[in-house]
Amino acid sequence: MTEPRLRNEAGISLPLVILMMALLALALTAGFSRVSEERRVVGDQQAQVEALVVAESGLERFVALVDTMPVEDDSVAIPMGTRDTAFVAILGIRKSAASRLYVIRSRGVSHSAPRFGASTPPAQRTVAQYASWERVSMSVISAWTAISGLRSEGGNGLLNGSDACGSAPDVAGIAVPVSVPLSGFNGFDAPPDPTGTPPIAYIGGDPTAAAAAVPIDWNSIVNGTVLRPDFTISSTGNWPTFDPSKWPVIRFDGNASLDGAHSGQGLIAVMGDLTIAPPFSWKGVILVGRRLTVTGTAPVVRGAIVSGLDFKLGASFDESRSGQNASDQIDLRYDSCHIAAALARFGHLALIANAWTDSWPEN
Repeated sequence: MTEPRLRNEAGISLPLVILMMALLALALTAGFSRVSEERRVVGDQQAQVEALVVAESGLERFVALVDTMPVEDDSVAIPMGTRDTAFVAILGIRKSAASRLYVIRSRGVSHSAPRFGASTPPAQRTVAQYASWERVSMSVISAWTAISGLRSEGGNGLLNGSDACGSAPDVAGIAVPVSVPLSGFNGFDAPPDPTGTPPIAYIGGDPTAAAAAVPIDWNSIVNGTVLRPDFTISSTGNWPTFDPSKWPVIRFDGNASLDGAHSGQGLIAVMGDLTIAPPFSWKGVILVGRRLTVTGTAPVVRGAIVSGLDFKLGASFDESRSGQNASDQIDLRYDSCHIAAALARFGHLALIANAWTDSWPEN
């Protein structure tokens, strides 16, 4: 009776073993499947994070690269590394003469994250940010702000603070310190008769006080930390050739003498003395570290002039001069539009705080 019982138990055990092996195989397969699924979920999350980083980095890089007022409804693809790309679009949503408001949308496409097959699409994430175009303005006191004072020959020069553009309040014709007022010399008692609001502005008791009243960071300009120039030259013989439709920034290291060969538009910053002679003509801004001397009949400037800025650095020197003879005159008129054009390149996109989203629709 014992032997048949053993055979019967052996016959029952084998199916149980096979069943247990099948169950273990199923459990192992389910475990591998779950691990694979978790890896896929984690990989998808990693891909989404990388796509978000690409989108945000692309938006920030776009803002940093824009140096002129953006064209509305424009778009650009910005490579981010060797495999990722940010597709950035800027949309104008409000515009006026005073301001521009935009929304910048950046769609990050990441191929760098783990992929699970050739058919797996790249990860994508879209972010958006409101931004405004911030203009750089110049606080203009007068058509000619002569920090060291101004002595002039004759009374026929034009110093006009009425805005030739008609879009800004009028300024003074000339601004000088009390101790060195606008005056004539060489036997001529009558200086130019400026016009403006007021015709003559007194901006300090002496040149040092006048320099403190002029809101220009001349020290940073001299040291090159602001006002990045398009051209830096030390001789008028090296006068640059530039697109006449552009408004460049030209820096002179040292003294400069400009005549008709140097006419144009933009911003001129002279680190030393400047002499201008006809038929010199300039639209925009002229900044002079030391003295400005006008020779000849009516060199033309439409914009604004500031001379004597080295007083901000502790220097001391004589007044600027408008000529040595009665015929030496300047034709100067304040023009806010030319000043704005000369400074337009220093505008920038400013991101608006608390105006970011990662749920902006694609269309």
